[in-house]
Amino acid sequence: MRKDGRVIELSAKEELARRMVCLPLDGLDSIDEVRERIEELSPFVGLFKVGKESFTRFGPEVISLVTDGGAEVFLDLKYHDIPNTVKGAAGAATGLGVAMFNVHASGGLAMMEAARIGVEEADSPGGKKPKVLAVTVLTSLDEEALNTECRIPGTVAEHVAHLTLLTEEAGLDGIVCSAADMEPLKNRMSPEFLFVTPGIRGTTTPAGEDQKRVLSPGRAVAAGSSLLVIGRAITAADDRQAAARDVLKDIAAVL
Repeated sequence: MRKDGRVIELSAKEELARRMVCLPLDGLDSIDEVRERIEELSPFVGLFKVGKESFTRFGPEVISLVTDGGAEVFLDLKYHDIPNTVKGAAGAATGLGVAMFNVHASGGLAMMEAARIGVEEADSPGGKKPKVLAVTVLTSLDEEALNTECRIPGTVAEHVAHLTLLTEEAGLDGIVCSAADMEPLKNRMSPEFLFVTPGIRGTTTPAGEDQKRVLSPGRAVAAGSSLLVIGRAITAADDRQAAARDVLKDIAAVL
């Protein structure tokens, strides 16, 4: 239901689009604010992302709040540590009942394999195991930063491709990458391989000044995105529900 009391009705394609939208629960100072954000935008959002800010502030309680409300959680903590530590963290995330979580692909093959094993060996609520994603190159980095600051030669696309193949070798479910980096990868991976893409701008709103490689929602899905992480393009809008509905319409147009 909208704030003005009108019932929200989505078309069949908009409902499909809704399942492809993940909203970060960032910038909120209390559990009450989290609850209000979920209630406000769950008609338009299939998953909510619990990242470093919200998990540090609220702990596992925020995950329970989302799942108790019937939504799913993408736990975005980007595990990056020695394999045994990541294996334990993966098992703990599985026990929380999240739908997906991520690690840094730059942690290497053994670390990513340990994350997969941690999920396989852990019990999960209802027996449904989370998807495990690997972060390739952060969308805040462009080629100059990759080459000069990180001392990684080559193009962003080349490094994303290398880490994607490493992710596949580790047996993980997909990657987190810019939608702009997907085109040369889609045909090389299996149809089940997931491409989760942050840095998505709204139809009339930006993604944020720290995002370098961005696409609109519809263009990202057309390029092959499986799930779009859309934050400020919705949350910074004057009318968040209207902005979210515009996102769904933009995606539905290419489905």
